[in-house]
Amino acid sequence: MTFTKDSEQEFAGLSLVLKPAAGSTRSVPLIEWLPAFKSPLVWVPAAPRSGVLKAIAVLQQPEFYAELMQAVCWQISKHKTVEWQGKICEVTGVEVDASSLHILQIPLGATEELPHTLGRAIHAQFFHWMGTGNAELTEELHQQDNFPGALVLKPGKSPQQKYLKFGLLRPELLAPLLWGLSQDIGADIALTGIACRLGEAVEVVEASSYEILAESPAQRSIELEFLSPTSFKQLQSCQPFPLPELVFGSLLRRWNAFAPAALQFPAVEWTGVTAAYELKTRALKMKAGAEIGTTGWARYEFADAEQAKIAAVLARFAAFCGVGRKVGMGMGQVKLR
Repeated sequence: MTFTKDSEQEFAGLSLVLKPAAGSTRSVPLIEWLPAFKSPLVWVPAAPRSGVLKAIAVLQQPEFYAELMQAVCWQISKHKTVEWQGKICEVTGVEVDASSLHILQIPLGATEELPHTLGRAIHAQFFHWMGTGNAELTEELHQQDNFPGALVLKPGKSPQQKYLKFGLLRPELLAPLLWGLSQDIGADIALTGIACRLGEAVEVVEASSYEILAESPAQRSIELEFLSPTSFKQLQSCQPFPLPELVFGSLLRRWNAFAPAALQFPAVEWTGVTAAYELKTRALKMKAGAEIGTTGWARYEFADAEQAKIAAVLARFAAFCGVGRKVGMGMGQVKLR
């Protein structure tokens, strides 16, 4: 199976919305709730939001999501009460995920302080989970020059607590990643030989689409925060200062690599200026040595109306894709302030 950026996929996934119930003699475990389905199916706990419980249905063959939706709706009409995570719950609805862009994260607790040289380890772990879910797609990703997302290990409340964060730029990446993650949720994995326990639920931090981002209104002043060391290739060397042409040029190339053809932008000779900044250089240790990058914030201003429109779209895209070099190894994490 070959995936291209112009291929259409109706569903990236779907979730059951659950509400704790008083109890029912007819409740069954969620894994037994659906009749035997034609594609292997697992249920992944979603981190609760505002007290709402969700169970994410993950298929190893995502092309069957439309049929799964029909089976779920039929089952809800017949049997609404299930057992899920030790609770009796009523199935109150089903949500379809048709987004093409996702940011996920899951807590990670280590038995000792984790080193700062984890870029390659989290990159390898991502591809291990992807390979578990879809080996053919994972091999295709290995052969691509553009990494289709961004990976980072976010700090937590202690040196032992972290969050694994994944930005995904194609809808077909969601199911295999969640499938692979489902095999290790609540269990131990090893990062650079250190035992780390994954959390019990996955948080969907944000989901969107290229079409939605493309409707972003023009913004002449844009402030970005660089959360992890960020650098760029410039004249065969590494440039740590986030010049506007480097930042938005990097984002434009990634947008055009993954967005549908109808939404791609023409080449831009960026004329924006850096109006204000508070930045510092920081070393991110890698296995082969240290990478120098910039953290902090910068404000960019665009006098040209067309560039202000394109820059506004790309600034919102940045949270999903990262910016600059080695975004698949923890560098270039950015957010719109």
